[in-house]
Amino acid sequence: MQFQSLAGAGALVNWITVGHSDVPLFDDWYNYQHLPERVSTPGFLRARRFIATDQPEAEEGNYLTIYETADLSVLNSPEYLRRLNSPTELTQRVIPTFRQFRRAACLVSVVCGFGSSSRILAIELKPSEQDEELLRTLIAKRLLPSLIAEHLLHTGSLLEPDARVSSAKDSTREGRASASALPDTWTIFAELQTGVDPERVSKEISDGIQRSGIAAQTMGKVDEFQLLYELRSANTAA
Repeated sequence: MQFQSLAGAGALVNWITVGHSDVPLFDDWYNYQHLPERVSTPGFLRARRFIATDQPEAEEGNYLTIYETADLSVLNSPEYLRRLNSPTELTQRVIPTFRQFRRAACLVSVVCGFGSSSRILAIELKPSEQDEELLRTLIAKRLLPSLIAEHLLHTGSLLEPDARVSSAKDSTREGRASASALPDTWTIFAELQTGVDPERVSKEISDGIQRSGIAAQTMGKVDEFQLLYELRSANTAA
């Protein structure tokens, strides 16, 4: 029997910060309008929304959305860009509430394990260009399989941004309104087993990279997120 983890070979990752007073409108828009609109786009397979478990600013909330697509080309397809050029009235009201917005269209280059979890770690990495393949192999063959074998993770994945596909949104109506930053960092998403200490997982990944001698900088704080909502396309296998 085969089991599923990530649903496709492409992914769109959104990092959004909104003020607490805007959260009710933001959540209502995201769950009842925006995700159904996006996941109904041909090639979109699943979307998951998360909230950061640690909120350093009392007046703000930090959110993460991962959209899984059949492949990377879905994220600059004519149908997807058409929808970006026709934002709803509610979308036009909500976008200006974003205090921070980062967005990356990514290739899913590594997937290990199966299933999904309600708790994930997002670990951003910046490898040196000459060490990219070495780091990708280390993550795929050693780091993630070891964490899964220890029953610390259910699934681990590596997402690598594509600047050309990410920037396809910039010339659309929605893109011009949102002014998103386009990160160039890789992201490991580590889907945690129940009760596992996220700091242990983060440290094992960091130590494993350091021991390998591969030049890769961990960018910023490692964040843990909790699942809020999931929506699947009817075209995704049950």
